Amino acid sequence: MKKIIQKISAGLSELSLPEKAQAHYAAGRYKEAGDLFKELLKQSADAETKRCLADCYLQRARGMAAKAMFKEACVLWENYAANAQPPLQAQDAYLLWLLAGKNERKAYAILDGLNARQLDEEFPVLSAYLGTLLVSGSTELLPHLPQDSALRKHWEWVSEALAAYRNGERERCEQALKPLPFRSAFRDLRTLLKAQLLEGADIEQAPALLAKIPDESPYQPLAKACLACRQSGADFVASLSSLEHNQRRIVAQAKSLNARQSQLLEALVKLNGQPDTKTRFNLVLQYRDVFGNDAAQAYCLGALAEYPGGEKDYFKHFASKDPFEENRLQALLHEQAENAYDAGFFWQRCTDILKQDRPANDRKIALILRRMADKAYSGEAAAMLADSLEYDPDDRQSYLKLLTVYQEQRPNAAQYEHWLERGLQRFPADTDLLVRAAKSAATRKAFKKAAAYAKALLQIDPVNTLAKQLLFANHMAHARRLVKAEKFHLVEKEIQAAEQLTIDKSLRRQAELLRGFYLWQAEDKAQGLQRITDTLASLYDDPVNMHVQAQIEAGLLELPTQGLSRALPAFKDYLLSAPQLQRLIGLLDYYDEQLDDNSLVLKALDKVKAPLKKSVEWLLDHEALLLAWCQALEKVGHFELLKHCAKMAQARRHTPAWMYYRTLAECQGDASHLDLMSLYRLKIGLADARADNDNRTAGLIARLLERVSGTPEPLEDEAEDFDQPLISDDPIEDLFGPIPDAMFKRIEKKIEEIMRKRGPDYFAAQIMRQYGDQLGQQRLAILFMNQDFLWSVAILAGAEELKVEIGVGFDDILARFENNSPQYSLPFN
Repeated sequence: MKKIIQKISAGLSELSLPEKAQAHYAAGRYKEAGDLFKELLKQSADAETKRCLADCYLQRARGMAAKAMFKEACVLWENYAANAQPPLQAQDAYLLWLLAGKNERKAYAILDGLNARQLDEEFPVLSAYLGTLLVSGSTELLPHLPQDSALRKHWEWVSEALAAYRNGERERCEQALKPLPFRSAFRDLRTLLKAQLLEGADIEQAPALLAKIPDESPYQPLAKACLACRQSGADFVASLSSLEHNQRRIVAQAKSLNARQSQLLEALVKLNGQPDTKTRFNLVLQYRDVFGNDAAQAYCLGALAEYPGGEKDYFKHFASKDPFEENRLQALLHEQAENAYDAGFFWQRCTDILKQDRPANDRKIALILRRMADKAYSGEAAAMLADSLEYDPDDRQSYLKLLTVYQEQRPNAAQYEHWLERGLQRFPADTDLLVRAAKSAATRKAFKKAAAYAKALLQIDPVNTLAKQLLFANHMAHARRLVKAEKFHLVEKEIQAAEQLTIDKSLRRQAELLRGFYLWQAEDKAQGLQRITDTLASLYDDPVNMHVQAQIEAGLLELPTQGLSRALPAFKDYLLSAPQLQRLIGLLDYYDEQLDDNSLVLKALDKVKAPLKKSVEWLLDHEALLLAWCQALEKVGHFELLKHCAKMAQARRHTPAWMYYRTLAECQGDASHLDLMSLYRLKIGLADARADNDNRTAGLIARLLERVSGTPEPLEDEAEDFDQPLISDDPIEDLFGPIPDAMFKRIEKKIEEIMRKRGPDYFAAQIMRQYGDQLGQQRLAILFMNQDFLWSVAILAGAEELKVEIGVGFDDILARFENNSPQYSLPFN
């Protein structure tokens, strides 16, 4: 700042006196400009110089008035008047400044010199402010107003209206205001009084009426005060924040607030916005006599979950209600501190207390168990949810959460079926449970059960698309079995039953396709083949989808496909478009839901893999579709196509999703085949996905890592698992257990940094070079098969990079893994 000022001064010093004056004037530095203009006037009485000097005085006067320095503003305006040419500006403002500065003598002298036309037409703003002064009680102005002015005449009506308003005479007040013209200086007062006179159902119109008063109106502060009087709660405090102290005091009196309530109000206004939990907590403690002790205690108890630091003050001011509340409070405090173990201890105490009065407290016990389940690992959560249903078996959401756990997080078919059955017993007409039951039965190929559930679902929801699709799939599967058993007289009946369902055209064509295969097998091969090709042509506009579905349907019926392939269009050099690939994904999903294994699907994809590989080049710009294609390939298990797709996509976009699919394809979906370098890539990809808020990819990577270790990959917000044994046979724990957690985290970050900068392959080669001669390449290669050994070496390398002493060397690692047999297993063992 000093340098800028110095530059300005240096620039000004090089200018002449007139140039300096004009520079200050243009920059709004009116004090400096005025001084220079006065110097220039001593040299020459130039009219332009005098005009500029006058304007400097005027602008300074306005600046002083804005700071409420009215006496100074008046002196400056008078200097302006002495140097300016008529007509003078801001005469009305000057008069108001005189009144504000308590210089009534000069103000009245000016008023006495005004005629009615000047007051009403030339100075409407002055008229409005003088009217406001009359309303506020300054009636000593009246003798100085022109007798024939509209302001004085209107004041007679307004004074009568105000008298009626004070006496509560609503109709008389309205009648007195009626003669006021639209352009009256009291027009905003009329709007204000109308808003105040509203009652009953019309009172809701008051804010809209008050909003019509312009911001520049002298009645605006009064309008804000009136609006605040009509409000309560947070809106009341927010409105008061825009008022001055005296106005707030008047509003408090109007609302009959006592001294303590007014103090609280001032404290809230000073906070100016949304205070934090600590501030609110302390404010409630300080004014608990205003809120009431019980209400204050209830609020502070709830606030402790967000502000645990207030525990001491809470117990200082409030007596404990009962042991349950004490333990509940402790549980909430530990939850806030993310200490799930201690929180669980105090919640358990709560449930023990509640169990003393059963069944009255069963619902509360169940709610506590469900709260604990929300913060527990999926395995523990399932046990807690199951326990909660013993106390409150009518909680539908708990059944759904258990089904999610046993289907997705901890897949367990037996437990899934158990809780699905129990849920349906409790909620036999629940559509979500019926959908799950139908899908589960279809997955187990229990088509009769799936159909029964679908029929039950249609009785409740006649337009349920999923139920119709399940029934359709059941009829189709039954028809295929009849074809294979050569019970041809029953096939047409089953196909017709499928067609009678109100389903979309594509499914109707699937039924027509099966009819074509039935004709091909049982009646007329030529007619059947023509029906098949015609139906496929109506379903798809590309040969790839045609061949895939033809191959799968023929395989389901155990029919030869040579003649069928020749009858369909060639696909050798065909490139799929984005919509055609989308249809292929839908086709794979359609059969994935119906087949025990995907061997037929894989066989069909192998037939067309050449055009599928070529098509990826054209589809790289459709990232969302390519991801969906990879998901479909992962689902059916075609890892050759998955690797090709992921590799090409990863070359263009280095995102965790493509890294995951490429790694999955390279290990053929078998997590046990992942080497250390792949695991490092997955760990880094997991961190990147979480940083990008890509929760879906993070979940996929976490589940793949879980399959490697056999234990779930912990989520960022999961609590510590306290059921682990105190003593572990984990070699990592044996070697590096004494390292403090903070240091270990630093080492882990350094390892990630090494892997990012140098790459996993470079790291492995470095270890081989460093220790290969000492141990021998073959011996080291065998040790490399053990992931724990590689991880241990990585920890050592990270510590060496950080130059920290961890008390473990390479010889210690070698001894731990070679002398404690068996330390590794070959892939084929």
